[in-house]
Amino acid sequence: MTTRAPFTLAALALVLLACANAARAQERDAPKAEVGVQYSSLSVNLPGFRGTEHVAGFGGRVTYNFNDYFAVEAEGNLHPSRAQRDYVTGGASQQMQFGVKAGKRWRTFGVFAKARPGFVSFGETLTPFQVVSGAATSVVFDRERKTHFSMDVGGVVEFYPSRRVLVRFDVGDTLIRFGEHPELQPFFGPGGPVVVTEPSQTTHNFQFTGGVGFRFGGGGDDDPGGGGAATGGGLERRFEVGAQFSSLVLRLSPELLNFPFTGGTGAGSRAEAGFGGRVGFNATDSLAFEAEGNFYPRRRFGFDATTGGYPAQMQFGVKYGRRHERFGLFAKARPGFVTFSSVTTLTGVDVVTFEGQQFALPNFEQRRQTYFSMDLGGVLEFYPSSRVLTRFDFGDTMIRYPERELPGSFTGGLIARVPSELRHNFQFTGGVGFRF
Repeated sequence: MTTRAPFTLAALALVLLACANAARAQERDAPKAEVGVQYSSLSVNLPGFRGTEHVAGFGGRVTYNFNDYFAVEAEGNLHPSRAQRDYVTGGASQQMQFGVKAGKRWRTFGVFAKARPGFVSFGETLTPFQVVSGAATSVVFDRERKTHFSMDVGGVVEFYPSRRVLVRFDVGDTLIRFGEHPELQPFFGPGGPVVVTEPSQTTHNFQFTGGVGFRFGGGGDDDPGGGGAATGGGLERRFEVGAQFSSLVLRLSPELLNFPFTGGTGAGSRAEAGFGGRVGFNATDSLAFEAEGNFYPRRRFGFDATTGGYPAQMQFGVKYGRRHERFGLFAKARPGFVTFSSVTTLTGVDVVTFEGQQFALPNFEQRRQTYFSMDLGGVLEFYPSSRVLTRFDFGDTMIRYPERELPGSFTGGLIARVPSELRHNFQFTGGVGFRF
């Protein structure tokens, strides 16, 4: 062997060691590309203290991970639940956000901050125009699309049931910049109705998204950041407790009272966004008993004889399906009730005599009303570890409304009766649970 041989072997060993270290470092990094689908709930605070409109929908996301700590991404959401027509919102809405995500990724979960500019667009906003005809002035409304700049700032929590699959929850503030726009003045001037130009205003709007993504590119399937060991099966942990976000899309009453500028009838739907908790007992790997409660913090004004005030919900029942190593798929059937804190309710009738004739005058008050409900649907669970689970529920929450009364007109009778009915309401919940 020549004198160069030891140096050659040493150099070769160093090169191989460096390549191995580089390969391991590359494999430790998260897969570079991600695509995902999600459910989205956006609570739009209208300018001028006119209340909040919740819109619910679905969307998709693409992400590129430069490393375990920093990523760029784009997200789009479509909200088909129609917001009430206003001067800056109305109809179905679309949203696009583009930006960065930075944080820390561990073996089974990651926590990040995000900052993503973009826009939110509403397809049926109202634009008032003054029409002068001689000495009379009137106002007509046109419907048009309006697009507003937005900025999504918030946090992201990800769970990794496997290296290729992730479950993601986003919570944040979507700032929307509403530009100058015309509005009908509440009080008419001496010449009739007046249209004024309102200044630009930025509002803060809570947004929640929850979904599932697929990751590709990078190292093997058993690297750090890629999920834990087999965790889904087995009955060593029978009890579960969890917290969740809930979106309930309520079908509205056709008798809902309307303001002239909103257009349309009372029929339709309105999304309610809230939060809740759940407890469960796994009798077997396939069968579980559980109870869930949700509260919706937006106050619904009692313009009808069905809903109003603050909604709340309790469901109790069973979940049945199949639990695999990293995920589970179930069907659920859970009876319960939905309650509204302030509903227009007939409490009695006063008889008044006037010029020898008797008149019945109804008394209406705002009271709590509770209705039977039945939650039917499906459950998708992912298991990033033996103690932690992530869960998505999709279903139809059927609410049974009994026969009820509401104020009528002077010509048609002072009391109008609404027959009993069963309404179907789409509901989504997404959250995290702990098993013990």
